[in-house]
Amino acid sequence: MIAWLSTALAEEAETATELVEAPPSWVYTVFHKLGELPAWGWILIVVFLLGGLLLFRNSRSNTKKTIWTTKMLSLGAMCMALSVVLSRIRLFTMPNGGSITPASMLPLMLFAYVYGTVPGLTLGALFGLLDYAFGGWFLSVPQFLLDYPVAFGLLGLAGLARSIRNDKVGLPLGAVIGSFGRYAAAVLAGVVFWADTRTGWEAWSYSLIYNGTYMSIECVLCVLITILVGDRLLKAIRQVK
Repeated sequence: MIAWLSTALAEEAETATELVEAPPSWVYTVFHKLGELPAWGWILIVVFLLGGLLLFRNSRSNTKKTIWTTKMLSLGAMCMALSVVLSRIRLFTMPNGGSITPASMLPLMLFAYVYGTVPGLTLGALFGLLDYAFGGWFLSVPQFLLDYPVAFGLLGLAGLARSIRNDKVGLPLGAVIGSFGRYAAAVLAGVVFWADTRTGWEAWSYSLIYNGTYMSIECVLCVLITILVGDRLLKAIRQVK
């Protein structure tokens, strides 16, 4: 009896060990960051969405001209909320920061393309601060600025391509410019990050390659979406604008 009980316990322990060591599922790997959003984060997303809808509804009777119109604020809030949700879905995560998401940069770049570079830079920088608040890395002030407000703010450079009359060319080009802006900031942040272990060209080359591995895919995803459905997205935004 004792021998049987010992064997049964050993089998249960072995099974438990296998369960613990089992790799996480693909669904968990992709969506676990979304599930880790704190309660206040979900509340903020809902506030952005509902606030944006309410602002848009009230904007129909508001004809006052300002730098940031009510419609701009409403669309900006909704674009930020959408980017937050998409940024928490990680198709692939790099070991030292950075990840591939389902085009989480695109809503911010669309806003910049429709409303201009300066509003786009502003919205991107605000998103960067919000992204850090949801669990970012802080190693130094330069790294923090480059990884968050500067990197995401530079997505607003997508607005530089809005002068091109053909949106089928301008929007994909804007996505490339905005992605490159974020990539440049990420490379500089990487040089700061690896300054203690790598110096000179080694730090630059490592950062260029490391950040290029995920940013290139992020850029390709955004460009593909702009080519496939970009005209529809712009039409919907401009009808609101």
